[in-house]
Amino acid sequence: MASLAEGIVIRPVCFQDAAALWAIARQEGVIENTMALPSLRLEQRMKSLTDLSEDDHYMVAEKAGEVVGLAGLTVGKGRLRHSGHIFVYVAAANQGQGIGTRLVQTLLDLADQWLLLRRVELTVLTENEEAKRLYEHLGFVVEGCRKMSVISRGEIKDEWLMARYR
Repeated sequence: MASLAEGIVIRPVCFQDAAALWAIARQEGVIENTMALPSLRLEQRMKSLTDLSEDDHYMVAEKAGEVVGLAGLTVGKGRLRHSGHIFVYVAAANQGQGIGTRLVQTLLDLADQWLLLRRVELTVLTENEEAKRLYEHLGFVVEGCRKMSVISRGEIKDEWLMARYR
């Protein structure tokens, strides 16, 4: 039996990925669950990639040579150095294929085996049950609800704050 994410290559992001990531972030089925705005310009996406620091670890997923997802881990500074924050998004046409899982697993391996992080956290809209289930499957637990946290499509929505501890 073939795995859902078969044929997926996970690799570090590069500047040449900017246009593909810009297009994915603006897709219906993606944008409403991220912090991107419809007005995000390609030049802004390009600048965000050139401005990544040594504490920003971004990975892309490729399927048949095409970028289909992005996940990032940002390590905390100072007294938060033991923790990190992650995000992930996958192109609408490629959701439900295990790509998000592979991306997050790659970042968690980096956090555990290379950065020795003790805590990894994320937020997810309370209405995004599929993403919440994915994170719970990977060991995240709900720590609380951030009320009126994010504006999306004309509404102010709540988010779950989730974390995984080691």
